[in-house]
Amino acid sequence: AGYQVVWGVAHALHTPLMSVTNAISGTTAIGGLMIMGSGQTGVEILAGSAVAVSAINIVGGFVVSQRMLDLFKKPGQPEHSHLLLAPGALLVAAPFYDASLIPATGVMSSLLCIGSIGSLANIKTAFGGAYMGMSGVAGAMAATIAGMPASSLPVAAALLGVGGAGGLVLGKQVSPMALPQTVAAFHSLVGLAAMFTSIGSYWANPAVGATMENVAAILGDFIGGVTLTGSIIAFGKLNGNLASKPLDLPGKNYLNLAGLGLFLLMMHVFFITNSVGLGVFILVVSGVLACVMGVHLVGSVGGGDMPVCITVLNSYSG
Repeated sequence: AGYQVVWGVAHALHTPLMSVTNAISGTTAIGGLMIMGSGQTGVEILAGSAVAVSAINIVGGFVVSQRMLDLFKKPGQPEHSHLLLAPGALLVAAPFYDASLIPATGVMSSLLCIGSIGSLANIKTAFGGAYMGMSGVAGAMAATIAGMPASSLPVAAALLGVGGAGGLVLGKQVSPMALPQTVAAFHSLVGLAAMFTSIGSYWANPAVGATMENVAAILGDFIGGVTLTGSIIAFGKLNGNLASKPLDLPGKNYLNLAGLGLFLLMMHVFFITNSVGLGVFILVVSGVLACVMGVHLVGSVGGGDMPVCITVLNSYSG
């Protein structure tokens, strides 16, 4: 579905497309929401941090997307795409009205996110596509919140509200010329949230062996680290804070292979250990290693190719 909907997107809309997909990837907040209420202080801090930074990315990402699309709007052109938020509001209300609608809400939210990306194929439907994405993400968040313990709801609402307000302010303040690099800056938050959620998920529900949860935890942690620092480097190069010249360390390919080999070794130890403390420590060290590799991998690419790097990092966070 991803291949099909993206293939037909007009070249002029590639950057808004990247911004919308980035905002949708802020659903990393769902992972944070799901591990809230564990009763463990460390897990609660990681979960809350993931929710807050994801909220910044979601709201800020859609604000930036809308501002990008507004650049294509003709003066005086009527625009009624915002009316698509009305059925989105019904989708958000559904799981709170009837808990049995939670699975259906999740499915509809997923379809709306896919439809959102597909609608960016041309400018006539792009505005509606952005609002479809907003409705889809909001529906997914509502379906998750409706199934949370009541004791966790006030904290979750506060974190989403504060993070969303921060994203709104940041998205509104950015100059039009800086919108592409702002997507990269927001995307780094997705990587950070993925790291927090991955570590917190294992910490809350530790298990021994290469279980689905453990595989997801260590891979999510590693990919999140690469995405975090790689996106920051991409932002710095596009924004002029860092030199555009590629980083060219001696034996750079061997450095990358050594880093990958070290990660695989830590993954093996992570799967066989029955110590929760050691498991959490390995996840933290793996995250640090991934952050270093993210700096090196993206830093080794010239500034002119940063939009491509951002797109690749966006796919990683998927």
